[in-house]
Amino acid sequence: MALEYASEKLEDIFGVGIDVYGFDSGRGLPKPKDYRDLPNLWSEGAYPMDEQKLRKRLNKARLIIGRVEETLSKFVKSKPAPIGFISFDLDLYSSTIQALAILKVDEKLLMPRIYCYFDDILGFTYGHHNGERLAMREFNSSNSSRQISKIYGLRFYLPQGEKNAAWSEKMYMAHILNHSLYNEPDGLVGNTNMDLTDF
Repeated sequence: MALEYASEKLEDIFGVGIDVYGFDSGRGLPKPKDYRDLPNLWSEGAYPMDEQKLRKRLNKARLIIGRVEETLSKFVKSKPAPIGFISFDLDLYSSTIQALAILKVDEKLLMPRIYCYFDDILGFTYGHHNGERLAMREFNSSNSSRQISKIYGLRFYLPQGEKNAAWSEKMYMAHILNHSLYNEPDGLVGNTNMDLTDF
């Protein structure tokens, strides 16, 4: 619902259509496989959703129900508009690894740079050896032409009320280095029309 709301605001500002997809198992979390899935934090069936209740509250977002390793290929075959933002909130390393496969698809389905939010990386018992951080590390080490990097110092570019918000530490960018548009000017530097206080 939050992503749908944000997409509607951005559509008004930029005058471009934005599709929103939500992936969920529909049954809560799968069973953690080993320490990489942080079984000390997560348990099978946690965070179940009420699919019908959620569907009634959505305006345009589309839900894709099922485990990500089962639904991602079908989503890719549907040839969605190029992906520009992904919110990874899968909790488990094993599920995150499966979801990161979206960054390996044909460049026609990806923007050259994709903003990524990783929800489960701060505090608790998260480390570089487990969870979403480990999934990112492994993705980077096995994909030289596609890399996920933290957006360094993002908080210094945010409106005053957001400078200390935890979400800014969870923002990364997927760089599709072999994308045919990766080296084209993107208009970010020197764009006087972009005012982040609009958000």
